[in-house]
Amino acid sequence: MSPEFNKSVTRRYFEAYSTGDIEVVLSFVCEDYVLHPGAGGEAQNRDERRRDEAVFFSAFSDIDAVVEDQIAEGDKVANRISMVCSHTGSYRGIPATGKRVVIPYIDIIRFKTGKIVEEWVEFDVTHILDQIKTS
Repeated sequence: MSPEFNKSVTRRYFEAYSTGDIEVVLSFVCEDYVLHPGAGGEAQNRDERRRDEAVFFSAFSDIDAVVEDQIAEGDKVANRISMVCSHTGSYRGIPATGKRVVIPYIDIIRFKTGKIVEEWVEFDVTHILDQIKTS
């Protein structure tokens, strides 16, 4: 697939977050998908990713992922994303606040036959927690 095609699939992948449906998001990834989370986290397979997304979707809603920048070369697409969402459920022990949260992150996706096979994600959990802490 061409870099332009991969960029288009990537944009639809991020738009899928607005559905709040884990299965819609994961429909873009291969069965042998691997996620490399930032900050030295252990690599995750598709099922482990589903578990983590379930936690995210239970804590945040009204999700809008905005692709701020996107660069593609070969089978990879690099993205700078701003995910804006509402804190409507408990997250890391912090009860829902209803606050709007902005989660900036960097994401690199590798494609194989039109599907996401590997992904590297970097974001700052502390930044999220700082936004939802109650005073």
